[in-house]
Amino acid sequence: MITTLIILGILTVFIIGFVQVYDRHSRVVKKIDFAGEYRNKFIEFANKYFQTYDRYGRSGNLDRELYVWLTMNVSKIQSDLGTFGVMDYIAPFQTYRVSNHPIIINTIPKFRNGSVKHFDTNSVDDCLLRYIGYIEEYSKDTQKNLKNPIVWFREGFREILSIPIFILNWFGIISNRTLNSIKDSFIYKAISGLIALVTLVSGVVTIIVGYDQTLEFVKRLLGK
Repeated sequence: MITTLIILGILTVFIIGFVQVYDRHSRVVKKIDFAGEYRNKFIEFANKYFQTYDRYGRSGNLDRELYVWLTMNVSKIQSDLGTFGVMDYIAPFQTYRVSNHPIIINTIPKFRNGSVKHFDTNSVDDCLLRYIGYIEEYSKDTQKNLKNPIVWFREGFREILSIPIFILNWFGIISNRTLNSIKDSFIYKAISGLIALVTLVSGVVTIIVGYDQTLEFVKRLLGK
C-alpha cells in the first residue's frame, strides 16, 4: 500500500512537472510568433510610409489598419522585449541624452506626427531582431526539457514546494513581486532541486527494496 502511494506520488510530481515544462515552452513559442508577426507588420507599415514620404510635407502614406494594430499591441511587445527594447537615445541635432528610452512605444506615434526618421525604424528592427534571436535560442532549451524526465520531476517538485508561498501570496501577506523573487532566486532553486533529487532517489530505492527494508536501513544509518 505504501509502495503504491509512493509510485502515485512520484507519477503525480512527474505529471505536474511536465505540464509546467510544456506550458513554459508553449509561452516561449507564442512570444516568438508574436514578435515575428509584430516585426513583419512593422516593416510593411514603415515601407509603405517611406515609399510615399514627402520630406517637405513631412508625411507619408499612413496605413491606418496597420497603425491601429501596431499601436494596440505596442505595450505588449515593449513589455516582452524588456532590456532589448530600451536604449540611450540622443535626439537628432540635440545634445541631451535620454536613458532607458523605450524604443518601439516612442517610435510608433512619430509616424503620425511626421517626425519619424530612418534611425528610429532601424532601431525598432534591431531590437526586435536581437530579442527574436535570444528567445529562439532559449526555446531550444525549453524544447530539450520536454524530453527530460529529470527536469519534469524537478519542476514538479518545485511547484509543489511553492504551495505555501502561493498561499501567503493569495492572502496578500507577500506581493507578486516577492513571490517571483523567491521562486527565481538561486538559493530557492538550489535547495528545491537538492530536495527533489533526494526525494526521487529515496522513492525509487523504497520501490525497489521495499518500505520496511528502507526504513530499517535508515534507522541503522541514524544509529537507532
